[in-house]
Amino acid sequence: MQITTPIPDRHLRDAARMWWGAFAPFAAGRAPPIRPCHGIAAIRSDGRLAGVAGFRDHHGGLLAEMPLLARLLFRPAPETLDLVIDGIVVDGPRRGTGRALLEAASDVARRAGRPGLRAEVALRNRPAMAFHAATGFAEIGRGPYGWPWTGPVAILRRPV
Repeated sequence: MQITTPIPDRHLRDAARMWWGAFAPFAAGRAPPIRPCHGIAAIRSDGRLAGVAGFRDHHGGLLAEMPLLARLLFRPAPETLDLVIDGIVVDGPRRGTGRALLEAASDVARRAGRPGLRAEVALRNRPAMAFHAATGFAEIGRGPYGWPWTGPVAILRRPV
């Protein structure tokens, strides 16, 4: 598997569909554009996309445009110097793709001089909470962040 950032042009459409399908299924059919420079792609040896991770920093995040309703509803977590994971999506669990994407995000954070990685995960998303715990993240706070329909969110952090 090849891990690459930015996301190659030939995989942008599939990466957008994959990301939107996981985090905003109501928009997945339209799959608004994403910013390749704020994404990491996992590409299989057969050339197909195996996963995508986004990240946010002071220049923005994976989404090239946020629909108006989303801009009005999204509740940001407190500012941080860490690189914020803007979602990790893989096409199948337990293959190491998520870990590989997370390690690539750590490399991005190190190169940018960021002290750590931060993830904001819905508490009810048990698989994501377990994944982050298994990869060295610790909870540093909770709150009503993100989308209103996700419920309470844990703020998780891992030093790089």
